[in-house]
Amino acid sequence: MLIICLSLPQLLAEEAKLNAEDVVARHLASIGAPEARAAVKSRIMSGSVQMVYLLGGSGQLSGKINILSEDRKVRVGMNLGAIDYPGDQFAFDGDKVTVGQIRSRVRSSFSEFLYNNDYIVKEGLLCGTLSTTWPLLDVKGRQGKLNYAGLKTIDEKQLHEVQYTPKKRGGEMQVYFYFDPENFRHVRTRIRFVQPDRASTTIGASSGFQGTVYILDEKFDNFEVVDGLTLPQKYVLELTVNSEAGSLIIHWDTTFSQTAHNQQIDPKYFTVKFQ
Repeated sequence: MLIICLSLPQLLAEEAKLNAEDVVARHLASIGAPEARAAVKSRIMSGSVQMVYLLGGSGQLSGKINILSEDRKVRVGMNLGAIDYPGDQFAFDGDKVTVGQIRSRVRSSFSEFLYNNDYIVKEGLLCGTLSTTWPLLDVKGRQGKLNYAGLKTIDEKQLHEVQYTPKKRGGEMQVYFYFDPENFRHVRTRIRFVQPDRASTTIGASSGFQGTVYILDEKFDNFEVVDGLTLPQKYVLELTVNSEAGSLIIHWDTTFSQTAHNQQIDPKYFTVKFQ
């Protein structure tokens, strides 16, 4: 407690001086030297994933996860092996987003959300620094808007909050990036999206219901140095859906065991073939 009390004035003083550009600059330095970041053209990360329904469903599945990325192209595959839920697959080939199906013409709740809001994948808003598509690696090129919102208490931790508005977006979407005040590593992302109710001007409006609210929470931890870059080896993803029909919470817990840089990736892997 004494250490926290002594360090708080310093954190508040630093917060008063910071702006969004300062946070991004320190964040990039936390990943690695400019030469090390520039040397990486592609990345492949592999590990294990466990999926569990926390609300609105039941069951737990375990499997493998792979994240392939090259510049702004990305492929994320979570293979769970179950007949009724084989996993989620989505990709961006630099032009088009494709999203897999769990069976003919049926997608999971997560995949359906990304399919209907594919700019989330196009803009690299998922996976943080695990992927080369991370928008803060090229803020100028992405033309997104940044707003520093100060220190926020998240799960009893003080974190720097940067609000990010991508150049292209749809509906009522809010994106928040969170950074550790000690080392400026990116440790959390929250994406909040409101899908208006089609009947909001009539039934929805009279009942006070405004539509379906989607919240994507990401957490990053267990950072390790790989080829001169400090990258998270633990990744937690959680999707919360609140609608008039009910609520759903799905939780994925991922641990990576292999990271490879500058491997040649066949372009076909950046397109998901529908089942």
